[in-house]
Amino acid sequence: MRYKMLLATTAMTAAAAAMAVSLAPPPAQAQSDDDTPMAAVLAVEIATLREQYEARIRALEEQVRALQSGEMADPDDHGHDDHMDDDHGHAGEMAGHDDHGAMLEPQIGVVLRGMFTSLSAEDSEIAGFQLGHESERPPEGFSVGHSELSVSSDVGAAARASLVLGIGAHPGEPAELELEEAYIQTLPGSGLPESFTITAGRKLWSFGYLNERHAHEDDFADRPLPYRAFLDNGFNDDGIQLSLALPGDVRTEIGGGFFRGDDQPFGGSDNGRRALSAYARVGGDMGRDLSWRIGASLLSGEIVGGTGGHAHDEEDDHHGEENDHADEHDEDMDHHDEEDEHADEHMDEHDDDHDDEHADENGHADEMTPASFFSDGVFSGDRALFGTDFRLAWAPTGNARQSELIFQGEYLWQTDDGVYVLMDDAMEEHELTTDGRSAGWYAQAVYKFAPEWRIGARYARLSPSSASHIDHDPSALAVMGDWTSDRFGQLRLQYNRELLAPGMEDDQVVLQYTVSLGGHAGHDH
Repeated sequence: MRYKMLLATTAMTAAAAAMAVSLAPPPAQAQSDDDTPMAAVLAVEIATLREQYEARIRALEEQVRALQSGEMADPDDHGHDDHMDDDHGHAGEMAGHDDHGAMLEPQIGVVLRGMFTSLSAEDSEIAGFQLGHESERPPEGFSVGHSELSVSSDVGAAARASLVLGIGAHPGEPAELELEEAYIQTLPGSGLPESFTITAGRKLWSFGYLNERHAHEDDFADRPLPYRAFLDNGFNDDGIQLSLALPGDVRTEIGGGFFRGDDQPFGGSDNGRRALSAYARVGGDMGRDLSWRIGASLLSGEIVGGTGGHAHDEEDDHHGEENDHADEHDEDMDHHDEEDEHADEHMDEHDDDHDDEHADENGHADEMTPASFFSDGVFSGDRALFGTDFRLAWAPTGNARQSELIFQGEYLWQTDDGVYVLMDDAMEEHELTTDGRSAGWYAQAVYKFAPEWRIGARYARLSPSSASHIDHDPSALAVMGDWTSDRFGQLRLQYNRELLAPGMEDDQVVLQYTVSLGGHAGHDH
């Protein structure tokens, strides 16, 4: 605040000097010999004033630079500057507030969400894909869903810190507290180039368009199918990311990061440094009514026993117990004689035949079909997830707050090169080696036809890996309408029609409310 006051003083001083110069009659107006002495006097006085004001401005600029660099910081200073004599010999006091106290004052925000949901199908499993806990459909009936508590603050002038806690409450289950974000991010005053940013911790990282956004910022009540199938709704692993904004008329940003590899699409790391990312995005304005953005992203890493994201610790433990039981079972089998081995082989063949007779193309955990490996198996190997995104926003009236039409879409494809391991009912391991590719995309349009009213439609589709032998592409259609008020929040009514497996049609109706309390500086995009 002190250097801002000095800047204001500098501006006022410069303005006074300019006014003094402008009001003084120019020497060129002197046409007679009688006016020449007076013109000369005025010229000398103007030159003297100019020198004084320029000296004063230089002194104030030096003070500003000193304050910005911390050279004038006094550990015992509590927000008041020392007296400084001005050019006229008077003591001028510049009393200000301590910037450090203001910087450390946190912004606290709360987002409350609730919904009523009507579902026509009993489950919503996506054949050939593993769904994490976050990407499951909401429970039927009334539920408070997912709420959010955020705290953020500047850390001096160099960085900003943010903490976001997700609170999930599912009917009949204890409330869950999840650490969604906990990171520190450099600011322009950190000494780095202003266009260069470093972010470290846990965050919704730069990938595609939706991943960086919290769910309550979405245009629909749920995430599209590709985000559910590949990212468990969002990638927020622990790590570090570097980004650089390039100069030019077109807004260009490039960046990348290194991460543990514990969250989807990885979900398993043995040394905490198994994943990396890279991204590039460009955008700009076309006239005053149209803006655009396109981007490309990559997540790549090595997986060791990947099963899910942060919320799957219990599942990881369960798989570990299964592996322990399998090892014990193998040790016991080593002590059996050859007759028992032949008997077991006979029973295994009988079980395999039995499973083949009853296996359907959806693939369940207790059936050894190729689809079951992708839906329920544990993967180890190399995985890469690529993404492209676009967004086009048009304000017909030139004011996006009044009316706006937005087209948006993303295309994701994933490659797996490794081995899926799946346990059967007899606790024996079965392996499936794969080098395949799966993909998914969505496209949506949202139209704001009044300041508080919007309507929208979205279509999404998935393509399972050919190695899963699933002859069906899951799809979902969503239409919505919402009303938003700054004084209340948002109400949204949405209809979904999902076709996730052959013969599995799910008609969903969702009535959702979202209320925000406090500040959400960390959510500014």
